[in-house]
Amino acid sequence: MKKSHLKISLLSMFTLIVIPTSFVSPSVANQYDCAENPGFSISAPNDKMVDHVCDAADRAIKFLAQYKLYPQKPISIEIIKKMIYLDGYWAFGMYDRQSDRILMMSLPALLESSRFPEMYNQPFDEEHYAGAIAHEMTHAIFRHNSSNIEDKWNNAAQEYLAHATQLGVLSAQRREKIISSQDAGPWESGDDISVTYMGFNPTGFAVKSYLHLTQMTDPQPFIQILMNHKWLYVSVP
Repeated sequence: MKKSHLKISLLSMFTLIVIPTSFVSPSVANQYDCAENPGFSISAPNDKMVDHVCDAADRAIKFLAQYKLYPQKPISIEIIKKMIYLDGYWAFGMYDRQSDRILMMSLPALLESSRFPEMYNQPFDEEHYAGAIAHEMTHAIFRHNSSNIEDKWNNAAQEYLAHATQLGVLSAQRREKIISSQDAGPWESGDDISVTYMGFNPTGFAVKSYLHLTQMTDPQPFIQILMNHKWLYVSVP
């Protein structure tokens, strides 16, 4: 089963104390819809996180619409109370490409899972939770619009767009604080956008990607490069 997830941004940027046996399976889930985005459904034990998730989905859809990227089919998200085990490590959220389903821990469960959870070197909170949801939403929308059906080699392209969106949905004040914390400008012509760089500096990767995407006069040709990308890194033209 093919999956995209916040392997770096929801794992490495957190200070984790992982005790998997302390988590229990979620209770019977209820189904909820988002009024502004009827193609987006939520499965959750209760309605406590529904407003947060709907708001995050709306922010992500509006941000990506600027680049003519839209959901092409319904997307569902399941709010759970436990971590997700993926290929030898634990994660807080993931996007399942086969089912078009996002799994995400609830904010209370996520905060309880780590003593000092962080995102982009900041304490994790409701706003960063919206950013995390937007990140996973971007993986789904990327999948809907990509010509690379197999998605075998486009992780760099996906993470570029997912992190740019994640920063893009934050408040201007929060986003500027993150950008100011990094001695990094946008990706430049001749640079290679890679998950290797992201692994070493996920916050810098996000900042460079956001600045590059939002400062282009005409971003659509580069968006098409991302959608058609089939290699391990993206060379900036």
